[in-house]
Amino acid sequence: MSYSFVDKMMESIRTGQLKSPVEQLVGMKLIEFGRGQTTYELAVRPEHSNPIGVVQGGVATVLADAAMAMAMATTLTNDEIRREAITTVDLFSRFMRPISARKVSVLRADAQVVRTGRHIIWAECGVTADGDCIGRFNATGSRVPFDQKDHAFASATTPAP
Repeated sequence: MSYSFVDKMMESIRTGQLKSPVEQLVGMKLIEFGRGQTTYELAVRPEHSNPIGVVQGGVATVLADAAMAMAMATTLTNDEIRREAITTVDLFSRFMRPISARKVSVLRADAQVVRTGRHIIWAECGVTADGDCIGRFNATGSRVPFDQKDHAFASATTPAP
């Protein structure tokens, strides 16, 4: 089994050569990756908060979801990534404390795959705010058929046959 293309794609995302639309919208960035694990960071901005100045829970959840989905994607081989993608089936979030947008500078999501099956993959993620745990997340991902010609992002990353 080879993962060279998957690793090349992940490195292109990490360096900013490939840009995911949602990563650009929210402002998150892939920092590290390995087989079955990723780390994302997000520099907290005022527009991430709700009217009372607390970072909207959905922002932390998007960060965790991206980290878990990409951790799952790193488990696909070069052959699998030609025909399959990972999509989130369910997502559980548990927040430990609110995140003040004025007091916190960086959210960090550390995700790892817990188990892989033939069609389903399970992952977990911890999110910290300036190093303090603010939430724990779990997700189930499903392998889905992927038609590369329908997706601009994929066409830029399609491995040679």
